Amino acid sequence: MINAARALGHMSAPLWLGLGSWLESRDMAGLATTCFRNAAATTGHTGAEAGFRLGRRLLAEDRNREAAEAYEEAVRRNPAHARAWCGLGAARRRLAEMDTARDSYEEALRLDPDYAEAWCNLGEWRFVKGDAAGALECLERALRQAPDLLEALNNRVAALYELRRYEDAEKQARDAIACHPREASLHVNLGNVLLHTGRARPAAKAFREALDCDPACPEAHFNLATLWGETHHLANAISFIEHAIAVKGESAQRLASLALAQQSAGDHAAAELTCRKVLDLQPGNVSALITLAGCRSTRADHRGAIGLYEQALKTNPYMPSIYSNIAFNATYLPNLSAEQVFAYHREWAARFEASAASRRFVHAGEGDPDRPLRIGYVSGDFHRHPVGFLLRDVARHHDRSLFQIYGYSMERNRDEINNSIREGTEAWTEVLLMSDEELAAQIHRDRIDILVDLSGHTAYNRLPVFTLRPAPVQATWIGYFHSTGLESIDYFITDPYTSPCGSGQLFSETPVHLPHTRFCYSPPDYTPEVAPPPALERSGVTFGSFNRIEKLVDPVIAAWVGIVEGTPGSRLLIKAGNLDKEGIREHLRERFAAHGFPGDRLELRGASAHPDMLAEYGEIDIALDPFPFNGGMTTLEALWMGVPVLTLAGGHGVVARQTVSALENLQLTELAFPDVDAYIRGAITLAGDLDRLTDLRQSLRPRMAASPLRQPEQFARDLETLYRRMWQAWCRGERLPSDI
Repeated sequence: MINAARALGHMSAPLWLGLGSWLESRDMAGLATTCFRNAAATTGHTGAEAGFRLGRRLLAEDRNREAAEAYEEAVRRNPAHARAWCGLGAARRRLAEMDTARDSYEEALRLDPDYAEAWCNLGEWRFVKGDAAGALECLERALRQAPDLLEALNNRVAALYELRRYEDAEKQARDAIACHPREASLHVNLGNVLLHTGRARPAAKAFREALDCDPACPEAHFNLATLWGETHHLANAISFIEHAIAVKGESAQRLASLALAQQSAGDHAAAELTCRKVLDLQPGNVSALITLAGCRSTRADHRGAIGLYEQALKTNPYMPSIYSNIAFNATYLPNLSAEQVFAYHREWAARFEASAASRRFVHAGEGDPDRPLRIGYVSGDFHRHPVGFLLRDVARHHDRSLFQIYGYSMERNRDEINNSIREGTEAWTEVLLMSDEELAAQIHRDRIDILVDLSGHTAYNRLPVFTLRPAPVQATWIGYFHSTGLESIDYFITDPYTSPCGSGQLFSETPVHLPHTRFCYSPPDYTPEVAPPPALERSGVTFGSFNRIEKLVDPVIAAWVGIVEGTPGSRLLIKAGNLDKEGIREHLRERFAAHGFPGDRLELRGASAHPDMLAEYGEIDIALDPFPFNGGMTTLEALWMGVPVLTLAGGHGVVARQTVSALENLQLTELAFPDVDAYIRGAITLAGDLDRLTDLRQSLRPRMAASPLRQPEQFARDLETLYRRMWQAWCRGERLPSDI
């Protein structure tokens, strides 16, 4: 087309300009650029307009230096061209020529004081320079002239966030979406506000809505990768955020996003440094305080973590997940009384349970006590996770003629455990992005009779749903290891050994017993055979723990140092997911060194695939249980692999008696000790009895296979009997009595 035009001879600049505009309107960008370039070669106002349009095309192609040159030529030919001055500022901004960019914007506004785009760009410039208040003033000026200007709407949300006006930021983000419902960047901006004010699940929903608008939106993909710990995307997420910081400058929101991504990737040292930068910019930044608290918790500094969470609540007190984190961290602390730990859990209820009273579902207090029941399980852990392994065989053996099972899953990915559990259900609902009200309404529509929580205060819990009472009977079972603190949950399912009569355990729910154990262990199909005791081939005994390092509080380290030092030639092997990070490894080594423990007797290992991890139990003679937070699944796996587990039986909480309960079911209570001194002596004594170790190695798996821990069909019958008793009590207008 252009060659044909040239063949006709000379075309005037207006014709080139008009042809370029026509081509641009039909998305023929390359040809339009050529036309504008031809028109820009002339002098006068037409050449200036063509230079402006050429600069705009080049800027869209990220050819920033060429764009700046085109704009410079345009304003040379027409110094009164406000739009060209604004474009020149944008090109210089991209070239990081910040001062001349500002001068260009200001010249555009001198020429046209009502030029919305120039006000918007000047606002973005001030934002990058750290002047959020000045940026907001400019953006408001822009929006007075052009209320739907997309870039100004987006930048206003960011400025409000930086000014800690979080409610205003959320409102403006939602209002902007109402104007531009299909604009992915606005949904991302809303997600960022929600994420960095401690509301991860609504943030995930906003990012998913951004992807509905633009499936290729990189920021939405990377934010979801950070939220869900998708390790294969996290490196790209970090690079994306670092590039945004390099181009747009350090803001509290961008740095907070970087810190969260670094924490998700396991680089806690970098995350802590980035959080400090955020808190220097914005001392009460909720996201940075939460991320920093998570890093502290990983180092077993649970008091420090609780303090940071409490700081975050001063900024935004309506964050159920943060109160859950505080309650969870309290269960690790060895010096808190049962009353103090319980009080942290009751604080959650005081904040969020009473306020739900007017929105609760009402259930008629009568029904058929013997009809088939609908049981709803709610969890984010229906996969290769302790909850998944503990539920799998029970789900397989439910009597589906009498108990219809409904699953409400917060799951993101499917695996063989997830598939197995789903096969045992009547219906399965993915609820990750449902609000609490939406999920409660779904449960009520499904006419669930007994709703069972399998998360407690762990990640992805849906405790706010239980406050709405969508089912007439509500209980909590595996997944947490303490009372939830909620009175709207009727029952805490436990056992006689975890929660014995007279134990002094505190519950907001009514504790009710299964006959033998609250856990039904389901070993994976790939479990290796039991290996001989490693002490038979080496000169000393190997003590070990595969528990999370969050459980390794100082009294635990002191006891383990005493055990190894009291056992000549022994060593200690600790394996945990975070120990593949050098900073976390070194910090743990320093904590052992503070007790005078020699580094050559301590081996630290990081994560590995589950089959490999189970095989590594073949390198341990004796497993040491932490306290007060015992192993749950970790204990069961060690025992199944033939490794005796030594525990402290003196704790009064559910979390402190998990291993005791397993040992009671195996009739091995001699491996549980009443106090720390007896625990140390018992470990040293067992280490010196190689015959006993060999016998335990050979007998533990058969013993466990024959115990209540590995009888899924009978366990399912016992659980169903308990469910039936709960339902019959409700039909009578009563509640079962406490079993403790």
